[in-house]
Amino acid sequence: MVMRSGFVALAAVLVLGLALGLLAACGNEEAELAEKAKQEQASLDQALAAYSSGDFQTALNLLRPLAEAGNNAAQNNVGRMYYDGKGVPENDGEAVKWFQLAADKGHPTAQYNLGAAYEYGNGVQQDIEQALRWYRLAAQQGRPEAQVNLGRMYDEGLGVAQNPLAALRWFNLAAAQGLPEAQFDLGVLYGSGRVAPKNDAEALKWYRRAADKGFAEAQYTLGNFYEDGTGVMQDYAEAMRWYRLAAVQEHAGAQNNLGRLYADGLGVPKDEVKVLMWYNLALPGLRGEEASNALAFRDALAEELTRQQVAQAEELATRCRESNFKTCE
Repeated sequence: MVMRSGFVALAAVLVLGLALGLLAACGNEEAELAEKAKQEQASLDQALAAYSSGDFQTALNLLRPLAEAGNNAAQNNVGRMYYDGKGVPENDGEAVKWFQLAADKGHPTAQYNLGAAYEYGNGVQQDIEQALRWYRLAAQQGRPEAQVNLGRMYDEGLGVAQNPLAALRWFNLAAAQGLPEAQFDLGVLYGSGRVAPKNDAEALKWYRRAADKGFAEAQYTLGNFYEDGTGVMQDYAEAMRWYRLAAVQEHAGAQNNLGRLYADGLGVPKDEVKVLMWYNLALPGLRGEEASNALAFRDALAEELTRQQVAQAEELATRCRESNFKTCE
């Protein structure tokens, strides 16, 4: 009886000792993992700093060992460098390889990047179903760029049945995170009347939010609203302001409209030299009927002006381009 009790007591001591040993081992393992994560984050931060300063080779040297060791953030970033040709020759196939590794581990940005590669056939065969799949996985994790792309595919019926209500839901989620593309797309939906009765006031609200963030297409659209008096009091000066903001981002439609307003003296005094300058800047980016109309107007105007005025317009356009559109007027 004593021996049995002693055995039980001894067994209890052994179990307790084993438990303490396991706890110590787990504690050491957790501490090692925490230290490893800390070191990896420090390397990621250094890589980001190097990338931001344009030192792509240092960024790649820091990222590649992490990526090869399985760090999904590093894998996505290495993929992005191959995709953009930063620090390495541009290679979409290599980029997709790294995106896939990170996406399979659930990295939302890599899932979004992989979706974009499948949508446009960059580095892989174009596959809209795969694009939808990866956009949806990233969108469900809250990646706003994936949410807006998923919304766009529902809006256009690209790979899925057209569903403006589903598009509205995804655009709203991305817009709530401040993504200007989503805010602009909401403006388009409300302005089109596809999800509810046409609502210019609601459309204007979303266009303005996107425009205030510098989204050129929204700025151009606001210019149209003010020029036409759609949902707002007609105001040519305000239209000019928004067109200028979009024009300096090389929005050809806004540049074209600036030329037209200078020609008509709407919101600004008439100025034929500036008309010619803006048409010269706009024409390379215009397409279709808009381009042919602008070309015909530009050529007719050039014939009416003096050689000195034509040369002045060309000089202004060149100065504008060379200043990255910072010195245009």
